[in-house]
Amino acid sequence: MSFALQCRASVVAALALLFLGAGTARADAPPMWEVAGTTNHVVLLGSIHFLKPGRDALPPAVVEAYRRADVVVMEIDLDDLDPLLAQSTLQRLGIDPRGRTLEQLLGPGDHARASARAREIGIDLGLLDGLEPWLAAITVSQMELARLGYDANSGIERQLLDLARRDRKEVRGLETIEQQLSIMDRLPAATQSAFLLESLDEAATLPGQVDRIVAAWKQGDTRALETEFLDGLKSQPDLYRRIVVNRNLDWARKLEVLLRDRQDYLVVVGALHLVGPDSLITMLARAGHAPRQVTGTGARTTAGMPH
Repeated sequence: MSFALQCRASVVAALALLFLGAGTARADAPPMWEVAGTTNHVVLLGSIHFLKPGRDALPPAVVEAYRRADVVVMEIDLDDLDPLLAQSTLQRLGIDPRGRTLEQLLGPGDHARASARAREIGIDLGLLDGLEPWLAAITVSQMELARLGYDANSGIERQLLDLARRDRKEVRGLETIEQQLSIMDRLPAATQSAFLLESLDEAATLPGQVDRIVAAWKQGDTRALETEFLDGLKSQPDLYRRIVVNRNLDWARKLEVLLRDRQDYLVVVGALHLVGPDSLITMLARAGHAPRQVTGTGARTTAGMPH
């Protein structure tokens, strides 16, 4: 996901979906699986896009997976991302082309509810009045993460990108920023309104939620990650289908191509995409592959059957 959509995936419940019945891994093992290709190996790492600066270094198992990979693949090719293009794309898609305000897009009832909830958490919704509801929702989450000290520049992708640039290792993307943001921009009006209202509701409990997500990620606790990420999304089936299921289907097809290559790959996507019944891990298993969860020592454990 992009810097904006990453945030939501991590917070959703968005930044951001195995479930092959695997339990909790070692305490030093993030959610990571290895899949054997025809002549190569592909490692899938579930990422946390936002972390606190200077506090969370890459776990040894992740560093080892990076070292073994010939190519690093992320949701977006951050190595070649043009910040000006990204910003212009965000503005083009996130601002209503007809010039309608957030209040007009939400309607009187939802806007009143959103304003009241925003005031409760110390946010002036008027500052977001030029944004479409989906971008306002993401912005709220970003603001709250920043308030808690979390930063995308300290996230897993950014740390791996720094290593790849140092080592001159190739970085690729599964999709473009245009594709990512268009998913949100095409959400129906009612879904966008619900998205914003839920984001404002979650802001009040965000500190505890983010701490739980980071702790579960460090432990490779896929059951906890599934609960934190998917419980909120499942109440919005259209949003879940668009940002999880459809993208996982597309990515699974692209991973099939990588699994026929000769190079070894480290594929890094939001942990949201590696948990739950519609995860990339489940899709690969159903396609006949045998993903094995990587433990903190670098050993592998064979995943169980989908439940």
